[in-house]
Amino acid sequence: MTVPNPNQPPPSGRPPTGVIWLYRFDPTGRAHARPVDEPFELFDPNDGFLWLHLDLVDRLVRDWIDKTSGLPAAARAVLLATDETALLECDEAAVWGVFIDTIQDPDDDTLRAAPMRFVLGDGFLISGRRHPVRSAALMRGRIDAGHLVGGPVALFELMIAQVLRAISETLRDLRLTADSIEDRVLDDRLHDEARRLAPLRRTAVRLRRQLAGFRGILRHFAEEHEDNEIQAGSRAAAERLFRRIEALDQEVLEIQDRARFLQDEIAAKIANNTNRHLYVLSILTAMLMPATLVTGIFGMNTSDLWLEQGGHGTMVAVAIAGGASAFVLYLLRRLGFFE
Repeated sequence: MTVPNPNQPPPSGRPPTGVIWLYRFDPTGRAHARPVDEPFELFDPNDGFLWLHLDLVDRLVRDWIDKTSGLPAAARAVLLATDETALLECDEAAVWGVFIDTIQDPDDDTLRAAPMRFVLGDGFLISGRRHPVRSAALMRGRIDAGHLVGGPVALFELMIAQVLRAISETLRDLRLTADSIEDRVLDDRLHDEARRLAPLRRTAVRLRRQLAGFRGILRHFAEEHEDNEIQAGSRAAAERLFRRIEALDQEVLEIQDRARFLQDEIAAKIANNTNRHLYVLSILTAMLMPATLVTGIFGMNTSDLWLEQGGHGTMVAVAIAGGASAFVLYLLRRLGFFE
Protein backbone atom coordinates (compact mmCIF):
# COMPACT_ATOMS: atom_id res chain seq x y z
CA MET A 1 0.00 0.00 0.00
CA THR A 2 1.33 3.40 -0.91
CA VAL A 3 1.62 5.74 2.04
CA PRO A 4 0.47 9.23 0.97
CA ASN A 5 2.58 12.26 1.65
CA PRO A 6 0.67 14.37 4.22
CA ASN A 7 2.31 17.51 2.85
CA GLN A 8 0.60 17.09 -0.52
CA PRO A 9 -3.10 17.88 -1.02
CA PRO A 10 -5.23 14.72 -1.01
CA PRO A 11 -6.54 13.65 -4.44
CA SER A 12 -10.27 13.74 -5.09
CA GLY A 13 -10.99 15.16 -1.67
CA ARG A 14 -9.68 12.07 0.13
CA PRO A 15 -8.17 12.60 3.60
CA PRO A 16 -4.53 11.48 3.54
CA THR A 17 -4.79 9.39 6.75
CA GLY A 18 -7.36 8.39 9.31
CA VAL A 19 -9.77 6.50 7.02
CA ILE A 20 -10.72 3.35 8.90
CA TRP A 21 -12.65 1.85 6.01
CA LEU A 22 -14.35 2.83 2.78
CA TYR A 23 -17.25 1.01 1.14
CA ARG A 24 -18.73 1.78 -2.25
CA PHE A 25 -22.30 0.55 -2.74
CA ASP A 26 -23.53 -0.18 -6.25
CA PRO A 27 -27.13 0.56 -7.40
CA THR A 28 -28.25 -2.90 -6.21
CA GLY A 29 -27.14 -2.09 -2.66
CA ARG A 30 -24.19 -4.48 -2.62
CA ALA A 31 -21.11 -3.19 -0.81
CA HIS A 32 -17.58 -3.29 -2.19
CA ALA A 33 -14.75 -2.63 0.21
CA ARG A 34 -12.21 -0.24 -1.27
CA PRO A 35 -8.62 0.50 -0.23
CA VAL A 36 -8.48 3.31 2.27
CA ASP A 37 -6.01 5.19 0.08
CA GLU A 38 -8.21 4.97 -3.02
CA PRO A 39 -9.29 8.36 -4.46
CA PHE A 40 -13.02 9.00 -4.28
CA GLU A 41 -15.55 11.72 -4.97
CA LEU A 42 -17.76 12.11 -1.92
CA PHE A 43 -20.57 13.91 -3.75
CA ASP A 44 -20.48 11.88 -6.97
CA PRO A 45 -21.15 8.22 -6.08
CA ASN A 46 -21.98 7.15 -9.69
CA ASP A 47 -25.51 5.84 -9.08
CA GLY A 48 -24.49 4.31 -5.76
CA PHE A 49 -23.31 5.70 -2.48
CA LEU A 50 -20.27 5.72 -0.21
CA TRP A 51 -19.76 4.84 3.41
CA LEU A 52 -16.71 6.55 4.83
CA HIS A 53 -15.74 5.66 8.39
CA LEU A 54 -13.18 7.95 10.01
CA ASP A 55 -10.92 8.11 13.02
CA LEU A 56 -11.76 11.51 14.46
CA VAL A 57 -8.64 11.56 16.60
CA ASP A 58 -6.48 11.86 13.47
CA ARG A 59 -5.43 15.48 12.90
CA LEU A 60 -5.37 15.19 9.11
CA VAL A 61 -8.89 13.77 9.06
CA ARG A 62 -10.05 16.71 11.14
CA ASP A 63 -8.36 19.11 8.70
CA TRP A 64 -10.05 17.36 5.79
CA ILE A 65 -13.48 17.63 7.46
CA ASP A 66 -12.93 21.31 8.17
CA LYS A 67 -12.05 21.99 4.51
CA THR A 68 -14.83 19.90 2.92
CA SER A 69 -17.07 22.75 1.88
CA GLY A 70 -19.74 20.43 0.48
CA LEU A 71 -20.76 19.51 4.03
CA PRO A 72 -22.95 21.96 5.99
CA ALA A 73 -21.00 24.02 8.49
CA ALA A 74 -23.13 22.70 11.36
CA ALA A 75 -22.46 19.12 10.27
CA ARG A 76 -18.72 19.76 10.15
CA ALA A 77 -18.89 21.29 13.61
CA VAL A 78 -20.63 18.17 14.94
CA LEU A 79 -18.00 15.87 13.45
CA LEU A 80 -15.20 17.95 14.95
CA ALA A 81 -16.77 18.39 18.39
CA THR A 82 -15.64 16.38 21.40
CA ASP A 83 -18.74 16.56 23.59
CA GLU A 84 -20.99 13.55 24.24
CA THR A 85 -24.38 15.20 23.79
CA ALA A 86 -26.82 13.26 21.60
CA LEU A 87 -28.46 15.24 18.78
CA LEU A 88 -30.05 14.85 15.36
CA GLU A 89 -30.40 17.77 12.95
CA CYS A 90 -30.78 18.34 9.22
CA ASP A 91 -31.13 20.85 6.42
CA GLU A 92 -32.36 20.49 2.84
CA ALA A 93 -29.25 18.53 1.77
CA ALA A 94 -28.02 16.43 4.70
CA VAL A 95 -28.81 14.90 8.08
CA TRP A 96 -26.21 14.84 10.84
CA GLY A 97 -25.96 14.16 14.51
CA VAL A 98 -24.50 12.21 17.40
CA PHE A 99 -25.78 9.11 19.11
CA ILE A 100 -24.33 7.46 22.18
CA ASP A 101 -22.90 4.04 21.45
CA THR A 102 -20.78 1.69 23.55
CA ILE A 103 -17.08 0.92 23.16
CA GLN A 104 -16.32 -2.24 21.22
CA ASP A 105 -13.85 -4.04 23.49
CA PRO A 106 -13.95 -7.86 23.83
CA ASP A 107 -12.03 -7.62 27.10
CA ASP A 108 -14.39 -5.07 28.65
CA ASP A 109 -18.11 -5.77 29.16
CA THR A 110 -18.92 -2.70 31.24
CA LEU A 111 -20.78 -0.92 28.38
CA ARG A 112 -18.72 2.25 28.52
CA ALA A 113 -20.39 4.99 26.51
CA ALA A 114 -18.78 6.52 23.41
CA PRO A 115 -20.30 9.01 20.93
CA MET A 116 -20.75 8.06 17.28
CA ARG A 117 -20.90 11.04 14.88
CA PHE A 118 -22.32 10.99 11.38
CA VAL A 119 -23.41 12.99 8.36
CA LEU A 120 -25.55 11.48 5.63
CA GLY A 121 -26.66 12.96 2.38
CA ASP A 122 -27.83 11.96 -1.07
CA GLY A 123 -25.11 9.47 -1.93
CA PHE A 124 -22.87 9.29 1.11
CA LEU A 125 -22.66 8.46 4.79
CA ILE A 126 -19.74 9.75 6.82
CA SER A 127 -19.36 8.25 10.27
CA GLY A 128 -16.63 8.85 12.79
CA ARG A 129 -15.57 8.01 16.29
CA ARG A 130 -12.72 8.57 18.72
CA HIS A 131 -12.94 5.03 20.14
CA PRO A 132 -13.98 1.75 18.47
CA VAL A 133 -17.76 1.54 18.81
CA ARG A 134 -20.15 -1.38 18.67
CA SER A 135 -22.54 -0.12 15.98
CA ALA A 136 -19.88 0.36 13.30
CA ALA A 137 -18.26 -3.00 13.99
CA LEU A 138 -21.60 -4.85 13.88
CA MET A 139 -22.67 -3.04 10.73
CA ARG A 140 -19.42 -3.83 8.98
CA GLY A 141 -19.89 -7.49 9.83
CA ARG A 142 -23.36 -7.48 8.26
CA ILE A 143 -22.11 -5.76 5.13
CA ASP A 144 -19.15 -8.13 4.76
CA ALA A 145 -21.64 -11.01 5.04
CA GLY A 146 -23.41 -9.71 1.91
CA HIS A 147 -26.31 -7.71 3.37
CA LEU A 148 -27.85 -5.38 0.76
CA VAL A 149 -28.40 -1.73 1.70
CA GLY A 150 -30.70 0.55 -0.28
CA GLY A 151 -29.10 3.90 0.54
CA PRO A 152 -27.41 6.06 3.17
CA VAL A 153 -30.58 6.39 5.24
CA ALA A 154 -31.10 2.62 5.19
CA LEU A 155 -27.45 2.11 6.14
CA PHE A 156 -27.76 4.47 9.07
CA GLU A 157 -31.03 2.86 10.18
CA LEU A 158 -29.44 -0.57 9.99
CA MET A 159 -26.47 0.68 11.98
CA ILE A 160 -28.74 1.87 14.81
CA ALA A 161 -30.72 -1.36 14.51
CA GLN A 162 -27.50 -3.29 15.18
CA VAL A 163 -27.03 -1.35 18.40
CA LEU A 164 -30.62 -2.07 19.41
CA ARG A 165 -30.13 -5.73 18.58
CA ALA A 166 -27.05 -5.84 20.80
CA ILE A 167 -29.06 -4.16 23.58
CA SER A 168 -31.78 -6.78 23.10
CA GLU A 169 -29.21 -9.57 23.50
CA THR A 170 -27.89 -7.91 26.65
CA LEU A 171 -31.43 -7.72 28.01
CA ARG A 172 -31.87 -11.43 27.33
CA ASP A 173 -28.75 -12.16 29.37
CA LEU A 174 -30.03 -9.90 32.16
CA ARG A 175 -33.33 -11.77 32.21
CA LEU A 176 -31.53 -15.12 32.49
CA THR A 177 -29.44 -13.77 35.35
CA ALA A 178 -32.55 -12.45 37.08
CA ASP A 179 -34.24 -15.87 36.65
CA SER A 180 -31.26 -17.60 38.24
CA ILE A 181 -31.20 -15.17 41.17
CA GLU A 182 -34.96 -15.46 41.65
CA ASP A 183 -34.84 -19.28 41.72
CA ARG A 184 -32.20 -19.26 44.46
CA VAL A 185 -34.05 -16.62 46.45
CA LEU A 186 -37.32 -18.57 46.33
CA ASP A 187 -35.52 -21.78 47.32
CA ASP A 188 -33.83 -20.03 50.28
CA ARG A 189 -30.39 -20.84 48.85
CA LEU A 190 -28.85 -17.43 49.31
CA HIS A 191 -25.14 -17.23 48.75
CA ASP A 192 -23.91 -14.25 46.70
CA GLU A 193 -27.18 -13.18 45.08
CA ALA A 194 -26.88 -9.60 46.34
CA ARG A 195 -23.44 -9.34 44.74
CA ARG A 196 -24.75 -10.80 41.46
CA LEU A 197 -27.69 -8.41 41.47
CA ALA A 198 -25.55 -5.26 41.69
CA PRO A 199 -23.99 -5.49 38.17
CA LEU A 200 -27.41 -6.42 36.75
CA ARG A 201 -28.93 -3.21 38.12
CA ARG A 202 -25.93 -1.17 36.98
CA THR A 203 -26.17 -2.55 33.43
CA ALA A 204 -29.92 -1.89 33.29
CA VAL A 205 -29.37 1.73 34.33
CA ARG A 206 -26.75 2.25 31.62
CA LEU A 207 -28.97 0.67 28.96
CA ARG A 208 -31.89 2.87 29.96
CA ARG A 209 -29.73 5.98 29.73
CA GLN A 210 -28.54 4.94 26.27
CA LEU A 211 -32.09 4.27 25.09
CA ALA A 212 -33.27 7.56 26.57
CA GLY A 213 -30.69 9.38 24.45
CA PHE A 214 -31.87 7.61 21.31
CA ARG A 215 -35.53 8.20 22.15
CA GLY A 216 -35.11 11.90 22.80
CA ILE A 217 -33.38 12.79 19.53
CA LEU A 218 -35.55 10.50 17.40
CA ARG A 219 -38.80 11.85 18.84
CA HIS A 220 -37.71 15.42 18.16
CA PHE A 221 -36.60 14.59 14.63
CA ALA A 222 -39.70 12.56 13.74
CA GLU A 223 -41.98 15.37 14.84
CA GLU A 224 -40.28 18.28 13.09
CA HIS A 225 -38.65 17.24 9.80
CA GLU A 226 -40.36 16.01 6.63
CA ASP A 227 -39.70 18.73 4.04
CA ASN A 228 -37.71 16.86 1.36
CA GLU A 229 -36.89 13.35 0.28
CA ILE A 230 -33.87 12.95 2.55
CA GLN A 231 -35.71 14.34 5.54
CA ALA A 232 -38.85 12.31 4.78
CA GLY A 233 -36.86 9.07 4.49
CA SER A 234 -34.90 9.88 7.63
CA ARG A 235 -38.11 10.75 9.45
CA ALA A 236 -39.70 7.42 8.50
CA ALA A 237 -36.57 5.61 9.69
CA ALA A 238 -36.62 7.62 12.93
CA GLU A 239 -40.23 6.61 13.55
CA ARG A 240 -39.44 2.92 13.02
CA LEU A 241 -36.43 3.09 15.33
CA PHE A 242 -38.44 5.03 17.90
CA ARG A 243 -41.01 2.23 18.13
CA ARG A 244 -38.27 -0.36 18.65
CA ILE A 245 -36.63 1.78 21.30
CA GLU A 246 -39.92 2.22 23.14
CA ALA A 247 -40.33 -1.58 23.30
CA LEU A 248 -36.75 -2.07 24.52
CA ASP A 249 -37.14 0.69 27.07
CA GLN A 250 -40.19 -1.07 28.46
CA GLU A 251 -38.18 -4.28 28.78
CA VAL A 252 -35.41 -2.44 30.63
CA LEU A 253 -37.99 -0.90 32.95
CA GLU A 254 -39.42 -4.34 33.69
CA ILE A 255 -35.95 -5.68 34.49
CA GLN A 256 -35.29 -2.72 36.79
CA ASP A 257 -38.59 -3.31 38.63
CA ARG A 258 -37.78 -6.98 38.91
CA ALA A 259 -34.29 -6.23 40.20
CA ARG A 260 -35.71 -3.89 42.85
CA PHE A 261 -38.19 -6.59 43.91
CA LEU A 262 -35.39 -9.15 44.17
CA GLN A 263 -33.27 -6.69 46.12
CA ASP A 264 -36.11 -6.20 48.61
CA GLU A 265 -36.72 -9.96 48.78
CA ILE A 266 -33.03 -10.68 49.39
CA ALA A 267 -32.88 -7.97 52.06
CA ALA A 268 -35.98 -9.42 53.75
CA LYS A 269 -34.59 -12.96 53.75
CA ILE A 270 -31.23 -11.79 55.07
CA ALA A 271 -33.05 -9.87 57.79
CA ASN A 272 -35.12 -12.98 58.64
CA ASN A 273 -31.99 -15.12 58.83
CA THR A 274 -30.32 -12.53 61.03
CA ASN A 275 -33.34 -12.34 63.30
CA ARG A 276 -33.49 -16.12 63.55
CA HIS A 277 -29.83 -16.28 64.52
CA LEU A 278 -30.30 -13.51 67.05
CA TYR A 279 -33.33 -15.36 68.44
CA VAL A 280 -31.34 -18.55 68.96
CA LEU A 281 -28.49 -16.58 70.46
CA SER A 282 -30.89 -14.81 72.82
CA ILE A 283 -32.38 -18.14 73.98
CA LEU A 284 -28.93 -19.58 74.61
CA THR A 285 -27.90 -16.45 76.46
CA ALA A 286 -31.01 -16.60 78.67
CA MET A 287 -30.45 -20.29 79.41
CA LEU A 288 -26.79 -19.89 80.29
CA MET A 289 -27.14 -16.77 82.44
CA PRO A 290 -28.22 -18.67 85.60
CA ALA A 291 -25.48 -21.26 85.09
CA THR A 292 -22.99 -18.44 84.65
CA LEU A 293 -24.22 -16.87 87.87
CA VAL A 294 -23.82 -20.17 89.75
CA THR A 295 -20.31 -20.77 88.42
CA GLY A 296 -19.45 -17.18 89.25
CA ILE A 297 -20.56 -17.58 92.83
CA PHE A 298 -18.66 -20.82 93.33
CA GLY A 299 -15.62 -19.28 91.68
CA MET A 300 -15.28 -16.52 94.31
CA ASN A 301 -12.23 -16.75 96.52
CA THR A 302 -14.04 -15.92 99.74
CA SER A 303 -14.21 -17.57 103.13
CA ASP A 304 -17.09 -19.75 104.24
CA LEU A 305 -17.96 -20.71 100.63
CA TRP A 306 -20.76 -23.25 100.56
CA LEU A 307 -19.72 -26.82 99.62
CA GLU A 308 -16.05 -25.87 100.02
CA GLN A 309 -15.65 -28.65 102.59
CA GLY A 310 -16.69 -32.21 102.09
CA GLY A 311 -17.03 -34.38 99.01
CA HIS A 312 -19.06 -34.08 95.83
CA GLY A 313 -19.21 -30.25 95.98
CA THR A 314 -18.37 -29.87 92.31
CA MET A 315 -21.14 -32.25 91.24
CA VAL A 316 -23.65 -30.41 93.41
CA ALA A 317 -22.62 -27.04 91.87
CA VAL A 318 -22.96 -28.49 88.37
CA ALA A 319 -26.38 -29.84 89.25
CA ILE A 320 -27.45 -26.46 90.60
CA ALA A 321 -26.25 -24.73 87.38
CA GLY A 322 -28.00 -27.31 85.19
CA GLY A 323 -31.18 -27.04 87.20
CA ALA A 324 -31.15 -23.25 86.92
CA SER A 325 -30.79 -23.47 83.13
CA ALA A 326 -33.56 -26.05 82.94
CA PHE A 327 -35.83 -23.82 85.04
CA VAL A 328 -35.20 -20.87 82.68
CA LEU A 329 -35.94 -23.10 79.68
CA TYR A 330 -39.21 -24.14 81.32
CA LEU A 331 -40.14 -20.51 81.89
CA LEU A 332 -39.36 -19.61 78.27
CA ARG A 333 -41.61 -22.40 77.07
CA ARG A 334 -44.40 -21.30 79.37
CA LEU A 335 -44.05 -17.75 78.10
CA GLY A 336 -44.40 -18.92 74.48
CA PHE A 337 -40.89 -18.18 73.22
CA PHE A 338 -40.76 -21.51 71.36
CA GLU A 339 -44.10 -21.28 69.54
